[in-house]
Amino acid sequence: MAATPPYTEEAFGILTDDDLYLDALFVRPTNAEDKDIKVLRVWIPKFPLTKTSIIACARQEVKSYGPDGKIAHLVFDLRSTGDSDGLPGDLNFNLDLAAVKAWAEERFGPKINFGFFGFPYSRQGRVYVWPLRPGTVMESYYYKPTGAELSPPTILYLSSYGNFSRTDDELCAALAEAGYNVYGLDPFRYLLHASMHDLLTPEQLWEDLRLLIQMLPNEPTIIAQPLASGLALMWASRTPNIRGLVAIGRAQSGLAPAHVFQNKNPHTFFLPRYVGHIAPRPTVLVHHENHPMGGVTQNVQALYDSLREPRRLEKVQDVSGEFLLEMVTWIHEQRPDSRDKASVPAAKNLEREARR
Repeated sequence: MAATPPYTEEAFGILTDDDLYLDALFVRPTNAEDKDIKVLRVWIPKFPLTKTSIIACARQEVKSYGPDGKIAHLVFDLRSTGDSDGLPGDLNFNLDLAAVKAWAEERFGPKINFGFFGFPYSRQGRVYVWPLRPGTVMESYYYKPTGAELSPPTILYLSSYGNFSRTDDELCAALAEAGYNVYGLDPFRYLLHASMHDLLTPEQLWEDLRLLIQMLPNEPTIIAQPLASGLALMWASRTPNIRGLVAIGRAQSGLAPAHVFQNKNPHTFFLPRYVGHIAPRPTVLVHHENHPMGGVTQNVQALYDSLREPRRLEKVQDVSGEFLLEMVTWIHEQRPDSRDKASVPAAKNLEREARR
């Protein structure tokens, strides 16, 4: 008999100011009444996707709090998608977001800790959903490069967990404008899907990335924002066909969620065990100053000391498109293609170590 999940679900409609009903699903801990809910997080589907693309994320997160948790999640269909009202071509999603926020304040009061995950529509990023293995998908946003190059280099851009924002959208567009194939993603959406049935091991992460790379036009360079930088470093440590990476801000914390990673043994995902194997592919570590997740000086330095050349440590106030282009250019100037084969034996040894 299957175990009863520690959450309950409530389906209903939310009325917008222009009299459309948005189909919504509220996921809360089993024992929590409305007065007990202190935090509400709302997952926004990326148009034209529907709430089915993010229901698993909400369930996984609420499940991790247990039946007595105080945090609830909501998913909904944007207008003219899924089971929501609306005419095709109506993209006035700001009214949808305003309606959801108004509903939350009316039901839980103005003091509720409320936040959206993501934003609904990108004028430039085209939505793809990559099937990796049964039950696991990776949602990505493709930004077509400018220029006439027949095979433009590829960038895999990872936002911070849970929030591929408009700033991330702008950075991806700037990279594409410079001539790169850019695939942006919120890695937390992937991780929550991938860990639905079993906690993730390093081997599973590496295998998922290998499957993804097979669907990309060529070997990618990874840019990873805070928290996602830990996943990027793990990926690169065992995947020789990553050209290099830019890892920004806090990294080890991104491998800490116990409902996602099989990390009861603290050494299983301990990054200093792995990052030395990224070489000879280049790595840039970035300490993003004045950012809440930009990294602690001594931790960034310790991780940098575990890397091997070619490596680079940067300290910046702002992670701009110009800065990222400079870092990616430096990575490509290291000509990692001609040296990737040297990392294969070390990577195989590392895989054996991870199984211990």
